[in-house]
Parts: sequence; C-alpha cells; structure tokens
Amino acid sequence: MFLTIEDYQSVCDSFEFEQVTASEAERLTAERAAMEQICSYTRHRYDMQQAFAAEGEQRNAMLVQCMVNITLWLMIHRLPQNMGHERRECLYNDSVKWLRDVQNSKASPDLPTYTGTDGETDAHNPVRYGSMPPNRYDY
Repeated sequence: MFLTIEDYQSVCDSFEFEQVTASEAERLTAERAAMEQICSYTRHRYDMQQAFAAEGEQRNAMLVQCMVNITLWLMIHRLPQNMGHERRECLYNDSVKWLRDVQNSKASPDLPTYTGTDGETDAHNPVRYGSMPPNRYDY
C-alpha cells in the first residue's frame, strides 16, 4: 500500500496505533477507503494512480498526512465511546479542508497531472478559449 507503519508515528504513538488497529486487514481496508475518499476530491485533475504508486521520499508529504488522518478517523469509530474522537476529528477536518482547497484550485499540490496521448500535460483540464459568433443585429 501507499502508507507504511512509520507514517502513522507522526500523529500517534505505538500504543495508540495498536489500540486503533485491531488487525492489519482492518487497517488496509481503512487505507483503501481513505484512498478512495482522497481520489474523489482530486481525480478530476490529478493522476492519482501515479501519485499513489510513488514510494519513499517520492511521495507527496501532504498526501501522506491526509491519508494517515483519514485512515485513523475511519478506524477510531470502533473504539469504545469513541476514545480520542475530538483530536482525530480535528485532524480529519483539516485534511478534508485541504482536499477541498485542492479541488477548488485554492491549493496546488505537487501531484502528477494526466498526460494526453500527444504529450500534452493536464489533459483532463485543458484551457478552453474562443468566443461566440458575432451578432449582426439584423432585424
């Protein structure tokens, strides 16, 4: 997958991580759901398959952080009485706000864009230009 266990250490310690993740299968399911949620905001312009294929230092740091926060948010609900809910909710909301900014072009992450068959970059978001035909006002 895109995330490693070490990526979670930026927002939780090993004890908290063990409590949140009951099994690796549940963690991987939550990561896939988080990946799909991120893609729903960004796939219209960015090549997310290529972005999630990156490894190590080639990965976008903000994308990694968003995926960690969303994954933990999805897994926290299984804990009794939603332990740690407020802190995770704040981090989740920050991640979703950044994704909405990317979606609305208020933030411009360093993510790969789609490339057309002719080598044109950003093939899913071309600049459109032109005008309406001139009006002759013939009555």
